[in-house]
Amino acid sequence: MTEPGPAHPRIVVLLDASRASLEALEAAAEMAAQRRAELLAIFVEEEALLRCAGYPWAREVGLSGATRALETGIEEQRMRGRAEAIRKALAQTGRRRGVHCRLEVCRGTVVRETLSLIERDDLLVLGKVGYARARGLRIGSTARAILLGTSGPVLVFERPQRSPAQHGVAVVVEPGEAGVRTLSYAAALLGEHETVRCLIPDGTTRLPDDDPARLWVAQHCPQACWLAGAAGSPAALARHLGGGRAEKLIVSRRSALLAAHDARALIEAVQLPVLVVP
Repeated sequence: MTEPGPAHPRIVVLLDASRASLEALEAAAEMAAQRRAELLAIFVEEEALLRCAGYPWAREVGLSGATRALETGIEEQRMRGRAEAIRKALAQTGRRRGVHCRLEVCRGTVVRETLSLIERDDLLVLGKVGYARARGLRIGSTARAILLGTSGPVLVFERPQRSPAQHGVAVVVEPGEAGVRTLSYAAALLGEHETVRCLIPDGTTRLPDDDPARLWVAQHCPQACWLAGAAGSPAALARHLGGGRAEKLIVSRRSALLAAHDARALIEAVQLPVLVVP
């Protein structure tokens, strides 16, 4: 049998004090507690924003449409406030979950600094959108760039709009041994109360009965159901997974679904946490 996916000695979460990132912190802390893993939180002070604030013509446009001058001192104070809010939230969450937490504060470009701090076997957790963005909007550019820039597992977290009846996980399954690798990785990342309940062939047709991935499922996930044709497009997948059928979607970077539609389109369509595995 194919070896299961690697254990993850560290959970890493990118924070910016936004509501989405603090929800991602809760999800990351829960996973760290289940795995008895270290939780590393990253906050990046955006160097480009501070540099722009030094220009006399720089302006900030608020949600109301009003503008104000950008000032370096105000931006510095705002970043210190966010770092302190993150530090307090991390400490409270760590105590509540019984998790060893560490905060890394650095200055630079968010994508570059984050990618430089994560290691190959880390499980990275991101909020779907960033600071001052309302829930339900499109995936943030930072989350997308990080997702595309790393080869390790990344969970783009979004709280499901509807609570699932059970702790079910959906997995997009490629044919053959590639599908077995995805399933093994998914099984290694399941939480304490999670089970694979929906299996989605990576394409529009069902997997043959003698396909290695289907045989793996028969042995390890006999209770799971197959949703043929669900992976034809992100919109079709979202329809099949609607109504609380699943609480999380797992998909491999190798899948035909991502090759045809890009992770951004998938994450925007599926209003669920999406875990992208190698």
